Amino acid sequence: MSTMDTKADFTIKKAISIERDKWLETLSIEGKDRLLDELEMLLKATERFFNIDNLAVSNKEQIISKNFYHEIKILSGSAKRIVSIIRLLLVDHSANAFYFQAYVENRLLADYARDRIIEWYLNQSSPRDSLYLLYITFLNLGALYETVANTKKVSYTMYSNLGQLTSREISLNKYFNPLKLEPFLERYDKIHDRNIKTIVNGIANENLKLKISIVFLSLFRLIRYLRHINNESEDIEELRASILLFTLINAEAKMITKFLDDEFLKHKGNRKYDESIIATIDSLSFQLSIEIRKVFGQILKDAIEIGNLLKLRAAIDSAKGILANFIQQSIILVAHKFDLSIKGTDIFPDFVSKIEQSLRLREDIWLFKNVLEFFEQNTTDNGIKHNYTIQTLFTMIKEYIYYFQDISFSLVRYSDHEEFEKFFDRIGVYKEEDLLNKFKYIELRKTIHNFKIFLETTFGHIVNRSELKDIPIDTKHLETVLDQFVTTK
Repeated sequence: MSTMDTKADFTIKKAISIERDKWLETLSIEGKDRLLDELEMLLKATERFFNIDNLAVSNKEQIISKNFYHEIKILSGSAKRIVSIIRLLLVDHSANAFYFQAYVENRLLADYARDRIIEWYLNQSSPRDSLYLLYITFLNLGALYETVANTKKVSYTMYSNLGQLTSREISLNKYFNPLKLEPFLERYDKIHDRNIKTIVNGIANENLKLKISIVFLSLFRLIRYLRHINNESEDIEELRASILLFTLINAEAKMITKFLDDEFLKHKGNRKYDESIIATIDSLSFQLSIEIRKVFGQILKDAIEIGNLLKLRAAIDSAKGILANFIQQSIILVAHKFDLSIKGTDIFPDFVSKIEQSLRLREDIWLFKNVLEFFEQNTTDNGIKHNYTIQTLFTMIKEYIYYFQDISFSLVRYSDHEEFEKFFDRIGVYKEEDLLNKFKYIELRKTIHNFKIFLETTFGHIVNRSELKDIPIDTKHLETVLDQFVTTK
């Protein structure tokens, strides 16, 4: 995405890409492009992970006292995956792929012979040699990460030093350094959607065509990164490892906003581009900054420290949902600048428009409020009314919370997240035996009542949204849906 490359820089990068692609074509390995895409994504994410500004941590001014144990554990897992991918890419040359490792480390060589072998690989005269060198690098780095992680206490100084070592090793790789190659590679940085292709091809101004192409490519690449995140995992370590990719997305999003500012917004008023295009890009740049701050400053903040599987999964799921939805909306926003007839579902089958999001949130907040009201109507401070049990009614609330977290929580405005999360946490700490304790039972009723009042206020704000003013609430339909949650005698 950099516009700072000289013509000579570009020529060198292009030549490296061509030579590497020629070698890759000789490999008869199923899914090699997918593997290469993942490899470069992990290499880039690993390098970005050592930049403190990219991490979703609080109190960065006190970072020097932080324990980087979890970060190093994540990097250890990433190194193992990088080594595994390289093994798969080199399966056609398995006899030679690990020759350097075995020959140099497991045999007693004279210094001269050892120096010659090291020099041979460091020269990286071919993409294969370059990949071998990368394999050895991450085999060694992985062992180093694992050893450091075993100390359980990783200082900022140690983390920083490992980062400098890792970044240097990645940057010295000739053919597989994603930070040195062309910003977009034809093997997998492609836009397959015919609507977007038609838009780009229809832009007469060649300079604008290039810039808009970069915007689309950058946004689609973020979606590709998000697809690698398994937000439904039952493994807490796998969930925690996804923070590596979120960190890459954070870094890439900052680069996108810088590109938008440098290439579009600095030209405000000079008529280089149509003012309506500048206004669209201005809106995109501002909203992207807001969404990134929301996700990394709130939802994922210190998520790496979360030890509860359900709570961590909720944070990962929410972050992924918010980002995926926003990026889709952004692509449609830019597309509409050139073709208003395009629908979100034409490009993304799971696309939900802003008005549909508001409608969904309005309905689900109404349901949430009424589920809590049903609980209140069937309980008193002295016990339960009718034929329900406290356990049944409490289970009803928990099941609705699970539904809401899955479907609509990502649609809640940023400023309200904290209140929702507090309520979810409070409900989550209650155990079945607590419900039989009168003091805790009364405390639970008070918690539910206070949050119901908060939901009533939230519902009022949503109802007053401009896009919903002329759309009445279908209470008959909502009452039918409500019955599915409350008919649990």
